[in-house]
Amino acid sequence: MRRSFSTVRLTAAALPLALAVAFSGPAARASTKTSVPPLMHMKVDTSNLANLRTGALYVLHRCAACHSIQGTRFSSIAKQLGITNSEMQKYLNESGRLVHDTVVTAMPKGIMKQFVSITPPDLTVMAEAQSPDWLYTYLKSFYLDPTRPTGVNNVLFHNVAMPDVLANLQGLQSPVIKEGWLYGQPAKVAMGVKQLTKGTMTPAQFDQTAQDIVDFLYVVAHPHAKERAALGPWIMGLFGLLTIFSFLLYKVYWRRVDTSHERWWNHR
Repeated sequence: MRRSFSTVRLTAAALPLALAVAFSGPAARASTKTSVPPLMHMKVDTSNLANLRTGALYVLHRCAACHSIQGTRFSSIAKQLGITNSEMQKYLNESGRLVHDTVVTAMPKGIMKQFVSITPPDLTVMAEAQSPDWLYTYLKSFYLDPTRPTGVNNVLFHNVAMPDVLANLQGLQSPVIKEGWLYGQPAKVAMGVKQLTKGTMTPAQFDQTAQDIVDFLYVVAHPHAKERAALGPWIMGLFGLLTIFSFLLYKVYWRRVDTSHERWWNHR
């Protein structure tokens, strides 16, 4: 009786804490709620080697100045792009690293933290964590913001630390401000962008370039995607054959089981 009473007291004492934990999740999420526009859609195409090479050119010559891509090696990229290791070293690898090394930025971490306040994330991790649509929308959503250290912000990633490294290609953009939410509070937020100045590319050309970059990052983050797609139908067919074989074996076994007598479980 004493043990039961102690259990009741312990349960009553823990109930407020349990309720607090249960309701703190939605409250915490609401406090960080920020309005973002719907994602732009793109179709991933990893079969076009020319487009993949274009994406690799921009990623390795621009993005790799700050970001590492340690989920892959230069030799693996060369194989995925259909070029030789010597061509990789001559045209794409500007870091001076060996062809079988991983892709590591040459910029020291101390300088990066001093410039953008944080260490830029590895692009392999980003390409695995975010969808292609998210990356595509992100690349196209930078706008001028004089309040930021780099002079730009991003509609999809509020207060982003990354500078707009493709600004000369796309041109400068201004934000489209609307009423929304910023960290859980009603505020005017950027929900889109509009062209302010022209870049060296037309909008259609820049859209294709952004797709090429995302396609390349997708290939780097999912190096065995083609092999998985090729093996998938064979694996499903094997499971289908095993299912048929198991069913036939089941029929053979139960054909020999004597079911004419009552079993013990019928008398429970």
